Amino acid sequence: MKRAFIVAPNIGYSFTGGGGVKVALYMAQTLLEHGLKVHLIALTGWNVERINKIHGANLAKFLKEGRLMLNYCFGSRSDLKIPFPIAVKLVSIYVRQLVREYSPDLIIFHDDVPKLNERIFKYVSKTVLYSHFPYAARIYFNIVDAVEVGLERYQGYKTRLYYDSLKKLIYFKDIPKDIELVANSTVTKTFMEVTWKRPVKILYPPIAFQFKPVNKPKDNSIVLVGGQPNKRVGDAVKALAELKSTRRPIPKLYVIAHHFTPWYKDWLISLTQNFGLYHYVYFMEHLPEYELLDMYTSAKIVLSTAHFEPFGMSIAEGMLYRAVPIVYKGNLSGPWIDVIDKGRYGIGFKLITELAEIIDYVIRAGEDELIQLQGRAFMGSLRFSLDSFQRGFVELVKDVL
Repeated sequence: MKRAFIVAPNIGYSFTGGGGVKVALYMAQTLLEHGLKVHLIALTGWNVERINKIHGANLAKFLKEGRLMLNYCFGSRSDLKIPFPIAVKLVSIYVRQLVREYSPDLIIFHDDVPKLNERIFKYVSKTVLYSHFPYAARIYFNIVDAVEVGLERYQGYKTRLYYDSLKKLIYFKDIPKDIELVANSTVTKTFMEVTWKRPVKILYPPIAFQFKPVNKPKDNSIVLVGGQPNKRVGDAVKALAELKSTRRPIPKLYVIAHHFTPWYKDWLISLTQNFGLYHYVYFMEHLPEYELLDMYTSAKIVLSTAHFEPFGMSIAEGMLYRAVPIVYKGNLSGPWIDVIDKGRYGIGFKLITELAEIIDYVIRAGEDELIQLQGRAFMGSLRFSLDSFQRGFVELVKDVL
């Protein structure tokens, strides 16, 4: 039986929450359905029951059959706190050990490849890097996320130290030629090609359709997924404040995250209270997949306010359930470039006042106009179907299937 390793996103840190993990799990499921034995490799991660619940995966039967293995170096610990460069070094050591032990036919790394003794690659038939956005590019271009608050936390000595350390721990400027490079989006592809001066394929992340009553009446509500400062949730709160100040209807805003950065959540709560919007803004954490899909089904709008977002899976998911996408319109906005195809399937904004106007327009839209907006969104989402992803993924790894 052929064997595949899937190393977790963030260079193997954990199989827990986040869109990158969901993509990795769909890869695992596809390989398992093609008869391979699959190892999920990380320093830590959730058990299969929790993975299935949070991500909507279906891996339990493969674990029971002995074809899925969870290789978590430190087990299912939720309190793992290791400085990131040290974590990357540990992942490198752990992967080398497992490669020597199992000689896999396929290894899929996510985001970046930790430096390994290059003789290790001789044990492997095929190696793929699927990047949601590489740390190598962040270092090379000195990229700091466009956070709305707390920038000093990301520009201090700790970040510089981490970046200097990572240069020695990942394939920074030179990456082995045998590693096939794949990006999740146009933004990621562009940076990967400039960083490594190699052609890069795009394989968009998948969204899985689960049957929901898509004709269910829509509430005057907005879903925004993300709990970190780079998601710029405060811009959405300020847009609601703009509506309030001009005495227009205020929709409810549901901010959903696997995990909120604690100080950022405190800042958002304070901002919400200062604007008198505490009855309109709700923060929700650790939602199971089915509850998140219910939120999309009920919402009129799915929103992305991030200025730097390589893809934007939550936008594509919301569109599938006929939520109208409103996204930041920028050159580093994957939701704008790829997901809504620069306005073909949704609406873009630049300024907070413009965002407020667009929200008001969608909330007040008549039935026929709303159906048209929802129909465009739904059609756009079909480009990211699980079937489409699996076909592209199988084509990518067909020589080891």
